[in-house]
Amino acid sequence: MKILYEIKIVIFKYVENPISLALANRAWYTIFHDPHARSEWLLNKYGRAHALFHAVRLGRNFLTLDVIKCLMAKKAILSRYFVQRLMLQCGGCDGRLLELRNTLNVNQEDFKRLNSSQKHHWGYDLSVDVFIYILEEAIRLYESDVYIKGNDFDLLHLLTASSSMISLSSERIQVDIEQIKDLILNKKLIPFPPSTREHGYENVHQLNILARAIVLYPDLVNLWKQIGYHEICKDTNSLVIRGVYLLLFPSNTDQRNWVCPDENVIFKKLKIFIDLGFKLDNQSIRAVIYLFRDRISEIGEVILKSFYLICKDK
Repeated sequence: MKILYEIKIVIFKYVENPISLALANRAWYTIFHDPHARSEWLLNKYGRAHALFHAVRLGRNFLTLDVIKCLMAKKAILSRYFVQRLMLQCGGCDGRLLELRNTLNVNQEDFKRLNSSQKHHWGYDLSVDVFIYILEEAIRLYESDVYIKGNDFDLLHLLTASSSMISLSSERIQVDIEQIKDLILNKKLIPFPPSTREHGYENVHQLNILARAIVLYPDLVNLWKQIGYHEICKDTNSLVIRGVYLLLFPSNTDQRNWVCPDENVIFKKLKIFIDLGFKLDNQSIRAVIYLFRDRISEIGEVILKSFYLICKDK
């Protein structure tokens, strides 16, 4: 019976929507409520880097104390940035306050609007015991460096001088590279999954900071992979590919020493990123063409030739 149960857990972790399986019969319902099965499903579907984000997103009915303990035991990555964001989100939502307002009949229409908006916030529906456990784990991992009221993305923004000119940013990264490595390797800086529609996901501005740093210092990708963030290429693919072309074809073409690259120069530069795991897919091709839509007559031909060389090299 135990072997059969373990086989069912293996099946469960590959299911797209586990709730549908839970409704099938009592046996699968039991599997659905097994913390081990839930943690396996999260890790298989989202990976070690994003498992905790999605666990919190699914709320207290899915993320119990036993589930979070299983996730941590199975090496889900608890980044300092995750804890910082969790503090920021949970600090703005107090479920008990909302319930009290409801009990006291405080303007029901206002209450409904407030309650509805809050429930769409990532981290809103997190139980107190899970929240406390996450904080305790963060303190255990990062000790005096926990900085739960900080923001590691803001720190990366400063360390990479992402709002400065390319040349200055590149120099700044070289100067601050040890601090950047510490941020990635020791503080486990990992962005939240990208999305333009849903609350809690990483916004494009933050991901652009990441992508720009990668374009200027490609070896950062290997640092993220080293800590288990293997989705780095997938999460930033279009932004990085577009960033490479923008580096080669700056908007200010009057700058000194700039020479329009040919397709071979572009290919050589792009190949560095392709070898790291980035892809010249349809989405990134569209992003590049849209970026240079006003300069197509000037550089469109060489860009298309570079696309051809990359696709031919696959």
